[in-house]
Parts: sequence; structure tokens; C-alpha cells
Amino acid sequence: MWAHLISARICKQWSEFAHTACFRDFYVTQKTLRCLLSSPYVESSLRLVKNSVETLDLNLKGFEDWDSIPLSRQDPRAVNVWNGAHGHAVRAAWTTELNNDLLYLATIIKQSRRLRILRIQATSELHPLLRFLERRDYLFLSTIRAFLSASNLTSLELDLCGTRLMPHQSQENGEGFHVCTSIAALLPTLRRLRLRMRTICADVLKPPQHCTSLSLNEMLINLSLSNESPVTTSAAHATRCGSSTGGFLQLKADMEKQAQVLVAQMAAPKIVRILTHTLPNIKMQAFDVLTGRNVTLSEGAEWDDDGEAIEDQVSDEESEISDLSSDDDG
Repeated sequence: MWAHLISARICKQWSEFAHTACFRDFYVTQKTLRCLLSSPYVESSLRLVKNSVETLDLNLKGFEDWDSIPLSRQDPRAVNVWNGAHGHAVRAAWTTELNNDLLYLATIIKQSRRLRILRIQATSELHPLLRFLERRDYLFLSTIRAFLSASNLTSLELDLCGTRLMPHQSQENGEGFHVCTSIAALLPTLRRLRLRMRTICADVLKPPQHCTSLSLNEMLINLSLSNESPVTTSAAHATRCGSSTGGFLQLKADMEKQAQVLVAQMAAPKIVRILTHTLPNIKMQAFDVLTGRNVTLSEGAEWDDDGEAIEDQVSDEESEISDLSSDDDG
């Protein structure tokens, strides 16, 4: 009898350990999140998430339930159906459900005392066959801001190139409502910051006024949207938040200038870069803020790759970038 009791206690302890380890590095997709929140064990699971999570890795791909409308994928009418009123309504309902699920998760995450690393990747919504459906946004600004209310983050990676952040309520339509200020508020605790968003501005690099010696030592801002989707037919750059004047070149200059200001507030900077791409050959480049030099990156290289130093040059390319990037890429 004692042997059974000891065995049962050991099994319970191992079960608790396994569940804790499972949620310590929590990788979640939109589908697994829906399964979690619809599970009969949702309360106990979310309690484990809150008490255990140290790294949250969130991977989003947009709407994927393309079989929800009974229409042959080969049917030439399919594009019109999904771009029409019914298709829009189906995806809009899914978008609301997704953001509600994410907000629920965010309320749990921001209660965590252990969370240190937050990664969110949101790629473009793609139909497996109908590759030329209208590009569609699917994340609300309020959803991402809810995740950014977590305290004590030391690493933040947001690669949101697949969707703009939509205002969900009327008060979020104003000039002051953008995610950049929420990110900047985290700079006092961050050591690592990596960003790629469809809209951005220099406010993202402006820490609170009282901060004079930041622990931040790695900062990479990618303004290029050149490889964000396998069906992209043109190379775009991020655009400025709100309706501020100035095209891409002004945004790039503002980001580089503010990055230089930020470096002066960093205690021990290791790598600080602003990434863009050239035209018309679409080659990745990075402005190294610490050295003041530009480097070119090979195709598929990581954002922090050493690259190859290039000489400063002025060409017609800059005006071409400005013209193309100022257009709305949809």
C-alpha cells in the first residue's frame, strides 16, 4: 500500500514538472490557442502558463479555414466569392474570434512574473491556390498593445510584416494611437529588440525621459517588406505611422537619427542596425549605427549577419525607393 502511495505521489510530481516544462517555453499558433481555450482544462492550463511561462513564441498566419465555404478550390468563381461580401464576412468573423482569443491570452501573460522573452510573428494571409486574393489585415492594434503591457520583458521580437495593426475602436483612430509608443515604454527593461512592421516611426526608439543608462545592447529594425510573402510582386518598405508628411527616405533618416540618439543612452551597445533594401535589384542593406557604415547582406542572411561593408554612394536609387515606398502597398 505504501509503495502505491509513493508511486502515485511520484507520478503526480512528474506530471506537474512535465506540464511546467511544457509551458516554460510556450510556442503557440492560432489553431493551438483556439484548442487550448476551448479545452475543458483551460483554467488549469492557463494557470500553468501564468506561473511557468518564460518565453512566449506566437506564430500567426491569418485565416486558414478555406474549406468553410463549400466551393471547389479549382472553381474560377472562388476568387470572387472570397473577395465578395460573404467571403469578407466569414473572414471578418474569424478575425474577431482570433483577436478575442489573443486578448484572453494577453490578460494571462501580463500577470506572469517570469515572462522575459516575447516573440510574435504575423505573416501574410494566403490561400493555398488562390494566390491573388486581396491582401487583408487581421490584427487589431489593441491586441498587440495588450501583449506589450507585460512587465519585465528583456527581449522583444515583433515581425508583423503580414498585417497592419487595425484600429478596433473609434478612439484608436487618432494620431497618438500607434504601437510605437507602447514598444518604447519597454526600452528600460529590454536587452534585445527586433522589429519589422508595416507602419513604424521614430517614436519607437524614444525611451521614457528618466532613462539614462539602458541595458539594451541589441537593436535591429527592418524597414524592408521585400520577402514577406511568396507571392509578393513588388518590393515595399514600411511606411510612417499616421498621416505625417514625408516619404520613405524621410522615415529612414528619422529612424537612423533617433537610433544614434538611443545609442548614446545604451550602457553597452553591441549591434544597432536599420535594415532596408536597394532597388531595382532588391538587395538587403543595413546601416550600422555604431560605425556609421552601410553593409550589404547576402540573400537569406540573418538580420545581424556581418555582411560586407560598402562605400557610401548617392544615386538615382534613393529617389526610386522614395517613389515606390510612398505608394500604399495594400
